[in-house]
Amino acid sequence: MNGKPETVSELYPRPWLKAGDLGGKAVTVRISEVDLKEFHMPDGSFKLAIVLAFDKATKKLICNKTQSFTLARVLGTERLADWPGKSVTLAPGQAPNGKQTITVKEAGNGQEPK
Repeated sequence: MNGKPETVSELYPRPWLKAGDLGGKAVTVRISEVDLKEFHMPDGSFKLAIVLAFDKATKKLICNKTQSFTLARVLGTERLADWPGKSVTLAPGQAPNGKQTITVKEAGNGQEPK
């Protein structure tokens, strides 16, 4: 590649993890950081969301309400400060509206990232 991007995606990488990034497989990840970020919505309002960073990963996951409550249940705590260092399995799934999503499960249901 000579250090130069060869595709538009390489030139402008998306910072957010999407279901398609999982390659159709479940993957077990270790949470390295939990942050709250305010996002500007199409209607002009703002929405606060949990954003997770993972060890050995460049993309972050913006958690929706379902993912957030599932994380709290799977990790055994609603306290965000307790989440870093814990592992979960992320898998591609389908939301009730038919769109692709990332499902959250207990760790051990997917392959550890290499």
